[in-house]
Amino acid sequence: MRQLDEQGIKPIDMVVVNLYPFEKTVADPNCTFEQAIEMIDIGGPCMLRAAAKNHEHVIPVTRLQSYEYVCEHLRENGNIAAVDRALLASIVYKETASYDDRLDDYLTKRSTDLHSALADADATATERMLGKSEEHDLDDKLQILPLALIRTARYGENPHQRGSIYLVQEEQSEADQVHAECLQNEANLSYNNYNDAHAAMELCKEVTRAIVDRPTCVFIKHANACGTGLDDDPFEAYRRAYLGDPNAAMGGILACNFDIDASFATAVMATYDRFGKRAGVAGFFVEVWIAPGMSDDAIEVVRTTKKWGERARLLAVGDMAKPPDPEELEYKSITGGMVVQTRDLVGLNEEQWKVATKRPPTDPEIADLRLAWLICKHTKSNAITICKDGMLIGNGAGQMSRVMSCRIATWLATGNGHQAKLSGSVAASDAFFPFPDGPNILMDAGVTAIIQPGGSKRDADTIAACDERGVAMIHTGTRHFKH
Repeated sequence: MRQLDEQGIKPIDMVVVNLYPFEKTVADPNCTFEQAIEMIDIGGPCMLRAAAKNHEHVIPVTRLQSYEYVCEHLRENGNIAAVDRALLASIVYKETASYDDRLDDYLTKRSTDLHSALADADATATERMLGKSEEHDLDDKLQILPLALIRTARYGENPHQRGSIYLVQEEQSEADQVHAECLQNEANLSYNNYNDAHAAMELCKEVTRAIVDRPTCVFIKHANACGTGLDDDPFEAYRRAYLGDPNAAMGGILACNFDIDASFATAVMATYDRFGKRAGVAGFFVEVWIAPGMSDDAIEVVRTTKKWGERARLLAVGDMAKPPDPEELEYKSITGGMVVQTRDLVGLNEEQWKVATKRPPTDPEIADLRLAWLICKHTKSNAITICKDGMLIGNGAGQMSRVMSCRIATWLATGNGHQAKLSGSVAASDAFFPFPDGPNILMDAGVTAIIQPGGSKRDADTIAACDERGVAMIHTGTRHFKH
């Protein structure tokens, strides 16, 4: 302070810095390395961090959202309260930490790309420099997990809970509902809508990637599939999806893997009149409708044809056939922390499938087994899925007993008018059958082919039960628990 007085320099009262737009720059696929390096801000973070350290005497400002609040208090009071200075300082360190993490992501990816381009590169160089081991290969990713608030949900799982949606700030290769262009009623999306929309889109994307060039429609209720239909005709695919469980489809999430035009939107809006009344259900509406895109005419049909269409949330998510990003992680919260894992990206790994029974599945059975296996993978464990003719007809989800899941799947199929379809249907189980009791329930209902991971100590008993009744069984060698 004496030196400032001697030089006639007034102290700095406020530091305002907007960091170079590094993330926006490198998001451009045409961005060169030289352009990226030029967008690494050196002085900005240094000034901000210095001001934040001295926040009792200097007001540090970096977020545009803070401007109005700071200016308002300066006009009214001529200063900023100590509590607000402390908050502004904390925001600075959040911003600079997030900024550094973006640099880390970019340079780590560049290092990986350069490393893979060198034929004689030392494969363990990164692990040695970072002191990492294979058992802890997720640790480095999670030292900093920057999250950006995308929007606030109407509420959490229940109205007395608050909820918000955050995005992990890293490049993503897949369409995701948090990136989606919301075509209507964005503000009304709830916490549960996001969870269910995610479940609908993940199943629809998986089927789209595995069974190409077939229109697919998926209905989700409480994160589980209650209807799935495939057909060359989009209208027939939708009919199959809806009639899978028309009671559960009411108020559900609808995902389609094709662009929606006015004629298809008209058909969906007429669902109750065309199918619902005959099925004996009380009504029909869609909470959230997801598709790659939706025409303006289709949006107008949804808005004006039925009153519930005014409330429906419409999400355009882009191409559903994009390959999954193997680097993305899954995060689930537990009290006081989270559990993290790599994604389950194993789908139709048919090269590992083995026919365990004397009779192999027929071609129509194989087609339905593929669909049943993918739906089962996206159903809460314990899961049993029954399909016939490109259609989900019964889904036993989230039971403590696999036998009970078998019973529920067959009960739902019968209760929803699919008794005749049960004969010659196929079933999938997300994990092995420990005993033949579950398969016996399915075979009693009319199932003629079963797909399951295998690996039980009593596999021989289950195989023998199938052989005795001429039922085909495939072992995939892969389990798909989902919690």
